[in-house]
Amino acid sequence: MMSDSQIHSLHRISELPLDKDGEIFRHYPGFKLGLTRGVDYYAQLMLPLVKEVIANHSDQSGWIMTAPPITAKTPAAANLLCQALFELCKQEPDFGFKDLSLIALQHESEATWADWKDPAKPQDYARLEFADRVAEHERLSRQLPRNNNLRGHPVLFINDIRVTGAQEQSARLYFEVVEAAAVDWLYVIVVEPELGKSEPTLEWQINFMPFNELLRMVSSEEIQFTGKCLQRLMSLKASELQQILSALNRERRARLLKLAERNGFETMDSYRDQLQLLKSVCE
Repeated sequence: MMSDSQIHSLHRISELPLDKDGEIFRHYPGFKLGLTRGVDYYAQLMLPLVKEVIANHSDQSGWIMTAPPITAKTPAAANLLCQALFELCKQEPDFGFKDLSLIALQHESEATWADWKDPAKPQDYARLEFADRVAEHERLSRQLPRNNNLRGHPVLFINDIRVTGAQEQSARLYFEVVEAAAVDWLYVIVVEPELGKSEPTLEWQINFMPFNELLRMVSSEEIQFTGKCLQRLMSLKASELQQILSALNRERRARLLKLAERNGFETMDSYRDQLQLLKSVCE
């Protein structure tokens, strides 16, 4: 049985409207796409929080850092954040991170993004209502192998945002099954529970990036395309996607095509035109 766990965050949203000009939000849309500078920014902000959590649990050792499971070898922003944060921790030899380890949870190798998406629902998770989020995570959890290396260890679960708590609910059950000793949940942003459940699509507002800014960032900045970025690009109109692809170099176009095929977009009729366009520019 897991001991009591706590939720920690860099920022908490308790009322609307959002102050999107606030410092905590400035790098967030790019971070969700996989921009390196955004990932590094939030990793640096979260490092003191990790130190505080571990210091407050001096009776615990053998900490494991992890994040939401990766599907089709395509990271989310939370996975990139977890990796960057772990690397920062290992550069802090005087704090006592020697026994800290990293485990990257992976869904079954044959699982794709398309496998756990309901085609009748919005394909952007940030637009889903609470019940639909729960349903998606239930489907995902069935494709997550049990990792026995977590047994008996305290866990630092790194994530970007908690809106409705649907993902955390699924993860809690998983950590109970693998018999983790305890879990502390570390987020960049936490939305107050009642607000998150009544306004789940405010996550989309936080993630939103105008097309011109999207074009500039994915074509010119250091980036590791996340699943969110791939989904956003593949959901563009053909004319907009053409602009993006024309601005990308050959390596980035090839990387996008590989990710699109790996994530099952060719099996989804609603993305057929975008995939054909992507293939045509990679020939």
